[in-house]
Amino acid sequence: MPYAAAALLFVTLFISSVADAKITKIVIEEREVFANGYEFPVTGTYEKLVGKAYGEVDPKNPLNKTIVNLDKAPLNSNGNVEYRVDLFVLKPLDMRRGNETIFYDVLNRGNKAMRFNVGATRSNNPSALEHAGDGFLMRQGYTLVWTGWQGDILPGNERMTTEFPVAANRDGSPVRRWIRTEFVFQKPSFSVPVSFDRESRDVRPYPAVEESMPQARLFRRSAPHAAPELIARDQWSFARCPDGAAQTPSNADICFPAGFSPNAIYELVYEARDPIVMGLGFAATRDIVSFLRRETSEANPLSYDRRQGRRVAPHWALGFGSSQAGRFLKDLVYQGFNQDEDKRIVFDGVIPHISGSRRIFVNAEFAMPGRFPTALEGHYYPGDEFPFTYATTTDPISKKTDGLLARCRKQQACPKIFHWDSGTEAYQGRNSLVITDPSGKLEVPIPANVRLYYFSGTQHGPAEKPSRGMCQQLSNPLSYQETQRALVVAAQDWVTKGIHPPGSRFPRLLDGTLVQAAREKQGFPAIPGVKYDGKLNDLFLHDQRAVPPGHIAGTEYRLLVPRVDGDGNEMGGVRSVELQVPIGTYAGWNLRAKGFIEDELCYLNGSYIPFAKTKEEREKSGDPRPSVEERYKDPAEYIQKLSLAARTLIQDRFLLPEDAERMIAEARKNAVLAVTSR
Repeated sequence: MPYAAAALLFVTLFISSVADAKITKIVIEEREVFANGYEFPVTGTYEKLVGKAYGEVDPKNPLNKTIVNLDKAPLNSNGNVEYRVDLFVLKPLDMRRGNETIFYDVLNRGNKAMRFNVGATRSNNPSALEHAGDGFLMRQGYTLVWTGWQGDILPGNERMTTEFPVAANRDGSPVRRWIRTEFVFQKPSFSVPVSFDRESRDVRPYPAVEESMPQARLFRRSAPHAAPELIARDQWSFARCPDGAAQTPSNADICFPAGFSPNAIYELVYEARDPIVMGLGFAATRDIVSFLRRETSEANPLSYDRRQGRRVAPHWALGFGSSQAGRFLKDLVYQGFNQDEDKRIVFDGVIPHISGSRRIFVNAEFAMPGRFPTALEGHYYPGDEFPFTYATTTDPISKKTDGLLARCRKQQACPKIFHWDSGTEAYQGRNSLVITDPSGKLEVPIPANVRLYYFSGTQHGPAEKPSRGMCQQLSNPLSYQETQRALVVAAQDWVTKGIHPPGSRFPRLLDGTLVQAAREKQGFPAIPGVKYDGKLNDLFLHDQRAVPPGHIAGTEYRLLVPRVDGDGNEMGGVRSVELQVPIGTYAGWNLRAKGFIEDELCYLNGSYIPFAKTKEEREKSGDPRPSVEERYKDPAEYIQKLSLAARTLIQDRFLLPEDAERMIAEARKNAVLAVTSR
């Protein structure tokens, strides 16, 4: 059938032996050529498949028994628990021209991103060439796959969703429990859903139990470690009141007519009901990826006739996840879901990006996958507990022995791992614990199948345009995309060809690049107008029985940060071209401005503090950092230094030649502005 520009069709692909199947049915609802048939070099035209995958999980299988509340989910006639996830694929039209690898991109709160394609316009329905940018992933030959996994995502804005069951007691009554939820605001407000979070606004809330609403409590804190102040029950209600006046009763919203302030943290404690079996997200991801890479019948939309009637499926699978998605991917491996029910490996390689030491709040009753602990927001939420390292260690604080790879080693199903972090994870993500023991005094060996890479001086997600918002300093625009692209190539070579990637580059105790956060140890310079107080997202064991919870005294973990040079730029890790030839200070931390809980860490924002343009300007301000004028005599010298730094990174396999050429060409255009505007 010839392709139209956009072809809508419903094709149901049934799998035989339903009683034993993990994926029982795939429905392709839409199939069309991608980008109007644009021919990507080598790989050719891509096509888009949109649909749904249906599966079922055997609750008696030992691999599934760890899924919380699976035993409280309804069963079908096979004695299994059913689920549905959205499916989205971009694949070579001629699969023989691809690289035989699934690139599974874990969704972030139901949203897609093509992070490795330079210039790509973000879209939850990538269809046009602008959504592919420079087509890097297509030129590499990947089959790109996204599926729903987060059970509480609401439809809208073309987000990808799931249908997971709600747990119920054996007598059919709803599961109920007292839980807490937290609110931090960027502007004044009167009414919010109980699920409100700056990152998770489009999620299904856990409704309040009506008869216990009068006993619910609302607290306010002036800072994360401040004592919670109880707000009188008659000052707020379960209702919607966008203007603070007219109220509509609700079991999933609260109204505070006096107004929520961006200068405080609010915590709601209430009895909730109807928890989703959220851990099915791990099983669904396991099963769909295993099916797509193993099933060779026509029931698999990725299977193809390689030659003379011999049908094959993609040979390898790489998993990538950024931030929330990276935490999900790392936890999937930790909890034993990188082995399918036929005892086969699921992902050959995984890339958890900007996860720090965290995992994710998924496989729990009343799980909240969008919540994670930072220094201020969500500080007491679970998701950052021992183990922190890939190697197995013993924690003297929790008294546990474990490691992120402990289960997959027993299963003989460990993937090759590329762990990537930005500079923000040093301050907000407690990422020193990825390489040290809990005491912070000894380095933990890095397993042979793991590489740790730290993108020095970057923020969680680089700013497209530096701005302050609710922070004291400009946000950080330093890019790590170029390093990522080079490492994707290295990861593919490691998985498919056995070519070892570059050695780990991470701040370390042994070379003095991982130190205490106090200024006298860390080395941050005294820049006028810039506060540095060594503030971190501290970590303790929490008493989760207390509602709201608090730290357990005497259980603090020792956290460290990267050492900096005289400019305030980090010395360890992978130092990009721009960091080696800087025009300012780039940091992974920033502080909140006045009116926004001043001087606490400013969420996931880093800082960009430009150098003075001239020596005169620098001396007048008292800035100890040499000016641009004192560093580079003219644009030619600036470009020369950039080129030399790029050459070294290419040789070390942390930069691709095509990206070096692009960066230097852009620098030539901007060098007059960067170096001679003085």
